[in-house]
Amino acid sequence: GDEAVKRTRAARMRRGLWRTLASLVLPVFVLAACARRRLVMMMDFGRAAQQQLNLTSPVDSSREHCIHRIGDVIFDELDRTWRYPSNCAAHLHKFDATLAREALSGKSLFFLGNSVNRRLLYAVAHILGGSNATYNRSPVAAEIVQDVGSHTIFEIGVNASGHCSRQYRCSTAAFGINAQARSISESSLQMFNCENKNVWIEKRKLSDSAIALGFLFTSTPVVPVAARFLEIWANLDDASFAASPVDNYDILVVQILILDIKEESYFEKLYQALKKLMRRRKALGRPVRVILWGSPHNLASELHTTTIIELIQQKLRPRMRDIGVTMLDVTFATAHASALTLGQHQKGSLHHFMDFTRLMLADMLINTINTL
Repeated sequence: GDEAVKRTRAARMRRGLWRTLASLVLPVFVLAACARRRLVMMMDFGRAAQQQLNLTSPVDSSREHCIHRIGDVIFDELDRTWRYPSNCAAHLHKFDATLAREALSGKSLFFLGNSVNRRLLYAVAHILGGSNATYNRSPVAAEIVQDVGSHTIFEIGVNASGHCSRQYRCSTAAFGINAQARSISESSLQMFNCENKNVWIEKRKLSDSAIALGFLFTSTPVVPVAARFLEIWANLDDASFAASPVDNYDILVVQILILDIKEESYFEKLYQALKKLMRRRKALGRPVRVILWGSPHNLASELHTTTIIELIQQKLRPRMRDIGVTMLDVTFATAHASALTLGQHQKGSLHHFMDFTRLMLADMLINTINTL
């Protein structure tokens, strides 16, 4: 009996010893693995940072140069914020509500993209709102910037005091459209039109809009669907074109999301559609400005950050610049913020950012618009 008791006690002591060792050693291995992962990420972003620096001259303070460098933000990990290059201080700065309302007053912006672009719209509205911004305090959201579930297309108005209207729209279509590029037709896209241009004007009067922010959902992948939408709109008859979203906004904010190398094959279609659309608006005496922004850091992307930057800077930006399209490259900034754990993705999402990155992107966009 005594021997059995001794053996039991010895077994318990061994198990206790192993538990103690495990509690001491396991965290070390976990920390080492995390440190290695972060080191690899920082090495990757070091190469991407060098690539960014090679694209521009750091001493150039011209307006054109600074527009090119809006995405080259500098992070302060201690204060958990960002700033723009010091040589661009005359052109770029962080916007508060008052400055943002001045910059966007009387303008209308149309956001074309997936739910990341919808959240960008609401981050812009949040900056415009200032103390009057409507917060989303849902415990599920884990973030404070206003954002609500939406139909496929909607518009909100922001008045001179920063108050945000409810969503309104002409369309009766919700998520019924199959937003795959192959299946999108002229008739399906016309579901998103108002009856005519006067309806657009009247609904903005009713919402007391000083600034109009509209959105249309493309699904993911974004680029082929956006290119198809724009292609159809550019070829509509005059009455349908006048009633469509793309003839009723001053600025089109088109999202670029590059998840794999196949996206490059749609760049030319996007270019041709925008070229025709912009020429048509100009011929009608209603010129439109276009901002392409992307590619936001995405945990589902198969491509390295440097590859995405090369695609944007070498393939997309030069081509779009020829027709007057402004490119806002946020690839490095969003990826770097994520690597520093400043701009994290929402828990459980490969696509959606928490407030730090959303507000940073909104500030970059307002800066871009302010320099047009």
